[in-house]
Amino acid sequence: MLLLLGAALLTGGGAGAQTGLPSGGPRANSAALLDGQRLTLNVSFLPGEPGGPAYPPSGPFSRANPAYYPVRGNPGTLRLTVVTGQPAAALVLRARAVPAPGRLAALPADRVEYSVNGAPWQASGGVQTVALLPPGGQATYEIALRLRLEGDEPAGEHGVQLTWTVEAR
Repeated sequence: MLLLLGAALLTGGGAGAQTGLPSGGPRANSAALLDGQRLTLNVSFLPGEPGGPAYPPSGPFSRANPAYYPVRGNPGTLRLTVVTGQPAAALVLRARAVPAPGRLAALPADRVEYSVNGAPWQASGGVQTVALLPPGGQATYEIALRLRLEGDEPAGEHGVQLTWTVEAR
């Protein structure tokens, strides 16, 4: 993930920060999210970057047989601690595709997949509930991201903007 400000930030009082995860080896990057806040990450993928899987892959890839690529710089997972005082709340993800520099169009946001605490991978895109939070409590989630390519996209860098919020349910 290419983080624009170099660190995951805690955002305050209903405001949001746009950030990304620092480059480096696989490790957990930490952030906290409270009621009324949002955490926005601008995530970048560069298939074939040095040290990552080759692009194009060695075999054919398609919708039925996609190729997967890590976040640019392979920063590892995001450890997100969520705290709520609400009796019933959910961690909600909003994903929006962002054109790469010099491009007019972006890949669909659902080409970015996430896994929470090692669960099966889910396509992002639109608005979706990621997890239900314990009543008036706290939970920590390990969130991993990857890019799914199906062979119909242009080569090069791809991006998506991911925003997490705590919302009443």
